[in-house]
Amino acid sequence: MPTKLSILVFVASPLDYARYRHASLYLEFEHAHETEAKKANLKPGDSNTNTEDDIKSSVMEVVGSPGYFSFYERVNTSPVAATGLAKSVYVASIPDSVPVSSLRATISGTPVADQGDWNSQNWVGDALGRLVTAGYMDAEDKDRGLDDMVDVILEAKDEEIA
Repeated sequence: MPTKLSILVFVASPLDYARYRHASLYLEFEHAHETEAKKANLKPGDSNTNTEDDIKSSVMEVVGSPGYFSFYERVNTSPVAATGLAKSVYVASIPDSVPVSSLRATISGTPVADQGDWNSQNWVGDALGRLVTAGYMDAEDKDRGLDDMVDVILEAKDEEIA
């Protein structure tokens, strides 16, 4: 089954201004599974570390503050449990023909900028652009996903009083 790609938008705190809303990418690897053969090949005492087939989901994002952002990935994390999640915006289904490792490498290779006005929202747009350039998704899906992300960002409740 294809990998489902979404944008997660989080409410800013303590004041919910649009420019402070955090955005990240969420990948759901529906084909991920742990095979019985793999389980059977484990020797007593072997650890069962996360291999590509064991990863069910990934949240990929930049964390930090302006000038000090860095890339961060959380695997097998559900956005449903995330504190402050404003909305998850569906972007595209990535074909099974795209290896999980290539998809993760393309996204994690997205440059992190040090400009003062650059933030996680910019990084999400840049990462989606890299996926289009790699041929993993269509430009139309990217544009629609970013438009939907902006709509959620503009729902910031404290923006009206600023």
